[in-house]
Amino acid sequence: MRKPTTADVATLYARTRSQRARAWVTVWTVVLLFSGQGFRYLLGVPLYSLLCVLTIAAVTVSFRRFVGRLRVPPLIGTFVALAALSILWSATPAVSVLAVVVLAATTFIAVLIARGTSRGQFMAFFYRGLQASLVGGMLFELFVALVVRHDLTPLATDLSSIAKVDGGGEPITWSRDNLLVGGPIQGFVGNRNPFAALALFTAIVAVILLLERRIRVLDGVLTLALALVVHLLTDSATVSVAAVYLTGLTVAALMIRRARPSNKRRLSFAVLSVTAVVAVLTLKFREEIFALVDRGPDATHRTAIWDQVVQFAWDRPEGWGYVGYWPIWEEPYSTIVDKAGVVAAHAHNAFLDAWLQLGLIGLVLLIVMVVLSFGSAWRLVERASRGDTYIPLGWALLTAALALQALTESRLLVEGGWFLLVVLFVSGPGVFTLTIVDPALVRTGAPSDDVAQAEDPVTVLTRPPV
Repeated sequence: MRKPTTADVATLYARTRSQRARAWVTVWTVVLLFSGQGFRYLLGVPLYSLLCVLTIAAVTVSFRRFVGRLRVPPLIGTFVALAALSILWSATPAVSVLAVVVLAATTFIAVLIARGTSRGQFMAFFYRGLQASLVGGMLFELFVALVVRHDLTPLATDLSSIAKVDGGGEPITWSRDNLLVGGPIQGFVGNRNPFAALALFTAIVAVILLLERRIRVLDGVLTLALALVVHLLTDSATVSVAAVYLTGLTVAALMIRRARPSNKRRLSFAVLSVTAVVAVLTLKFREEIFALVDRGPDATHRTAIWDQVVQFAWDRPEGWGYVGYWPIWEEPYSTIVDKAGVVAAHAHNAFLDAWLQLGLIGLVLLIVMVVLSFGSAWRLVERASRGDTYIPLGWALLTAALALQALTESRLLVEGGWFLLVVLFVSGPGVFTLTIVDPALVRTGAPSDDVAQAEDPVTVLTRPPV
């Protein structure tokens, strides 16, 4: 075998700068961030950590020419800085140090990828990553059903040993072998609600790329069918409610798109007003709504956790320190779990979790980030007409989906949820330009002075439209 020469190494290093290399690195990053729990169950914490470090290195190398454009939005930077500052008063300082490092690293790769891809490119790469995660989850469940044929526990048990999250001797179940009996299934991620949310995100992006004609019709239709099957098999009430709302929001956005310019703003305000009314009615009649989806009024034991979180959040206005996932062997998290009577590694509500960990300031920052991300995207949606890009509609729908998921899960603060929120925040108009919308953003999804990447993403990971 010929020994690699300096020229060979230089050539290989140069290839890492190509758009194809950036595409595959982005796709892999999405898979890792949205399926992290599955990789931890498979590899264990040490090997998973090594995989994360290698992924960060791959993103840095392949996007290295965009490092100079790494401008972190002030609001995102403030949130990360607050998390770092919370180490000083954290109840679990060692855990907070690790959690802040992970948060900063996730923010870094999110901003770098957002700066190094055009808006259309990222949506295409994001789609392939979600698609791979969805297919992988179904293949995993199929393997368990046909080969294992019984409940499957994690291959690596170090996580449960460290966190003591085995519920007093009851082992964690990675898959319950429910595929052939109609569910509920948990997928590679090992939890039905995140797996259902993954299907929802995939469906949103598939619809947008079909409208943009960036993927083949057969590709998009098969992916939507798979997303629907996964949703039905996970039997997630939260995602069912979110899907109904997002479908209505999509229909309203398409109506606004076709409306006369003089009617767009009024129709947009009507949509948002109806949304507010629906939200209030949902809270008022939550017991009846939960009964319709075969769930109890306690939102599957979540209200007990929320009550405890609120009590402890009031005790320390500055927060208990950023930890991401809870170290439930430490206070106050162990007491919350004991009093709630439910083993949980987070508050099952990202906004309450931000309040618990980072105080009222953290809660306000997170709410503002979500509102501005949705608001900036929706401003583009309400100004769009026939022939304009659908990418901003994708931003609005994804932000709404993240916000809805955040009402019953805390994943907005970690891994794929935080990554996507940062990318969406970076992709939209600047925080202080909500009333001055660049017409080029409405038409193409990219600002008029954007000098980003030249190649068309269709040629990288998507096929030409039919």
